[in-house]
Amino acid sequence: MTLVNHESLIKTAYDLPPLPQTVLLLSDLFADPNYKLQDVERAVALDPSLAGKLLRLANSSIHGANQVGSTMEAIVRLGSGTVRAIAIAMSVRPGQGLDLSAFGLTPETYWKHCVTVLTFAEQMASQRVARFGENFSTAALLHDFGKLVLSEHLTPEHREMLQRGTSGCSMIEHESRVLSVNHAEVTAIVTQSWDLPEDLVKAVQHHHNPTAFDHPMCHGLNIANQLAWQLESRDAELEQQSENRTASMAALGLTSKQLNIVLKEGSVRLQETMEIYS
Repeated sequence: MTLVNHESLIKTAYDLPPLPQTVLLLSDLFADPNYKLQDVERAVALDPSLAGKLLRLANSSIHGANQVGSTMEAIVRLGSGTVRAIAIAMSVRPGQGLDLSAFGLTPETYWKHCVTVLTFAEQMASQRVARFGENFSTAALLHDFGKLVLSEHLTPEHREMLQRGTSGCSMIEHESRVLSVNHAEVTAIVTQSWDLPEDLVKAVQHHHNPTAFDHPMCHGLNIANQLAWQLESRDAELEQQSENRTASMAALGLTSKQLNIVLKEGSVRLQETMEIYS
């Protein structure tokens, strides 16, 4: 069987359209720990649609508190991580015509999974489970982006092999065997090509094997992904990842009781988050 051409794959990743100018401006600003809120407000003002989404989220029941009426107030309430995630979300949602069937997905179910992982990531952050870093929300949103890139390079034979089943190994191992690369590795290539922070790049690369990058963001991403699987009744994948889940919970000091609270509270806020990120 012909393997995926790595040179072609990398070229595709680096030839992807750059992130929108607003996202690039925000990324540059947030890279400076002494960034000024006025500069962030000016960058957001370049995209009225983004400003509207920030205001909507800031005034949602997720954040409670009193209503805010200005973009500046929304930015302060949401924080840099959420502002960046919403800006990126507006440019990375897959088109309706993309064939993701090799991964058992449609564009709609792919996006719902990404937003579900984002929701659980933000729930863990709000419960102060650990200090995940300001890039946690963006990592959650982008963690499976490599599937979109890979889908453009799959032959009918690849698709058949991927859909046939894993023969006892995990899905990520199955991808590596069939394609000689997996979606997490491709996501890392893409996020690196976009000059996103190194901790984010490594977290998405190792989110199925978090002990390879022993960082709260990576462990949190592994947990959030598995909570999404739980809602999606992906029991086989949960079983295959049980050791990694245990390792990540230990690394974060997360108890089973706390995990159940994250699952319960995140599930409650999911629908509202889906509407905001639609």
